[in-house]
Amino acid sequence: MNATDNLTQDCNPLHLYAAGEPRVSQALLWGSLVHCYCVMVLGTLGNALALWCVGTCAKTRGTVKALLVSVFLPALLVCLATRPIIVETRYALLTCDSHRVSVMALRINMTLYNILAQTELASIAVVAVIRVVSVWAPQTQTLGLRWTVGLVTAIWMYSILTGLGMMGLVMTGEVDRSWSIITALYFLNTTLPALITAAAYIVIIVIMRRNKRRLADSQQQRRPRGTTMDQQVTLAMQAVFLSNMVFGLPHSVYHLMGKQPYYLYIIFHILFSTHFVMDPLAFVWFNRCYRRRVLSRMKNMNRSMTSRTASSVPLGSSASQSVIHHHHPELSKETL
Repeated sequence: MNATDNLTQDCNPLHLYAAGEPRVSQALLWGSLVHCYCVMVLGTLGNALALWCVGTCAKTRGTVKALLVSVFLPALLVCLATRPIIVETRYALLTCDSHRVSVMALRINMTLYNILAQTELASIAVVAVIRVVSVWAPQTQTLGLRWTVGLVTAIWMYSILTGLGMMGLVMTGEVDRSWSIITALYFLNTTLPALITAAAYIVIIVIMRRNKRRLADSQQQRRPRGTTMDQQVTLAMQAVFLSNMVFGLPHSVYHLMGKQPYYLYIIFHILFSTHFVMDPLAFVWFNRCYRRRVLSRMKNMNRSMTSRTASSVPLGSSASQSVIHHHHPELSKETL
């Protein structure tokens, strides 16, 4: 079959279209495919960079590191592990090839994606709440490392259980009968974290604008160590919160709309998956300490590559001309 067969009503290689549902246009499929490649490459690099900044920074407290790792590690795995299957799915729809990827592989990939995305969204919401507390009452005692690890573990366990539960409903064919349960889970796992993150972002903006000077003074007096980095993390996470509001809220609303045509699924997930790239880049850029480290490392790498290139270049015209002038002075005069 050629690529134009996907426009016919009988082309449904992975059973993604409902009966009588219009097929996704080739333009949207190609756009989704290119976008998926971009997320796979840029998202992997961006989240790996964010994890490197967090993990190698001596000024970032252990509790903050644990929370930030729970945000960027799932996003990294989404870009690295789940996007290749989505790429194959898009190719299968473009070529109407039912053997491109199996339905079982698609279901497993969907389950893994749900677990990782839920973990990331819940972790961002938790970080948002903790940032609100730290800005609202900077003198309060921060969450201990043991409690932080326990909280992160609970988030992972909940995401795994709900992800496997939804896969069980899909495998047993109970999705249509349990749609109200699935909608409730989508509200808890996508909409509620997005709303919490949005509310926290607004509260942080209001508090920081109202009490900026008093907050800075009290933090410097009570907690001289790590305060500057905490402020940088708060600023960087505000960019992440804003990114999730822009790309995450429409996706959350989509999942509460019930069954929709597959082309809407593609559109809203293109929008949502963009945050897997924007979040880490915004986080690193708006954290001044992390940005300086990255730019410094890039400059050092550039200098190293330049020096290696210069050392690998053979002796240039100056050396060769001196040899020629020494052995054949008349030749060099003619040349001049």
